[in-house]
Amino acid sequence: MWKKSLFFILFLSIFFLSILGITSADTGGYTVGPCPPEEELDKLGTAVDMSGADVTYSFWEFPLSFKIAYIIGYLAAFVSLFKLVPIIIGQVRSLSKNVIQKRIINYVLMKPGCTPSEISRNLKISLGSIRYQIRTLKSEEELTFKKEGKFTRVFQNSNVFTSNDKTIISHLKGSTRKQILLNILENPEITNQEISEKLNLDKSTTHWHIKKLREDEIISSEVEGKFTKYIVNPDVESELLKWLKI
Repeated sequence: MWKKSLFFILFLSIFFLSILGITSADTGGYTVGPCPPEEELDKLGTAVDMSGADVTYSFWEFPLSFKIAYIIGYLAAFVSLFKLVPIIIGQVRSLSKNVIQKRIINYVLMKPGCTPSEISRNLKISLGSIRYQIRTLKSEEELTFKKEGKFTRVFQNSNVFTSNDKTIISHLKGSTRKQILLNILENPEITNQEISEKLNLDKSTTHWHIKKLREDEIISSEVEGKFTKYIVNPDVESELLKWLKI
């Protein structure tokens, strides 16, 4: 639509300039044109008036048709600029938006399972802008989210990550939980108390992390007497080892 409007404005400008820009001299007046060669000036004698060659005329001394054409030309240029400014601003904003989105996508590729706060902190972009951009990228199916308690984990929307991958990566993002998983891998059938002693954690803290891991079936438990022993779920062990190496 804006292209048609701009074309119409330019067409009108050219039309009026071509019509109004044509001037003619009255009988007995002057004919304005390029200065002829010097040898022809001698032949013309007094027929050529050179007295006004260095005279400066104000705008208002020009013919009315010239003034109208001049004003219309300026108005057309102003209207065209007025129409183009929003388009140019929109293109600049779009370019800026695309640059930010590419930075976010690249960061998520390097740090799968990162949170909006982490992206904001490391890319030095306001958290509000990051939240807006990742929502946009999610709607465009570039990114996908996984909720983990109060955290929102961000992943590339592709076939790279299985549901188990996303769950495991989310758990490994917490340093304490990662250490608990490493201890269970290295010491199958380890107890809550042993984990607490090794990592210098309160039993309640260890119990809370273990509960989360059991809920997502990352680990399983076996009761032996008064002790509960934990092992990594064999179904996810290979995926867990894969992401622990990264």
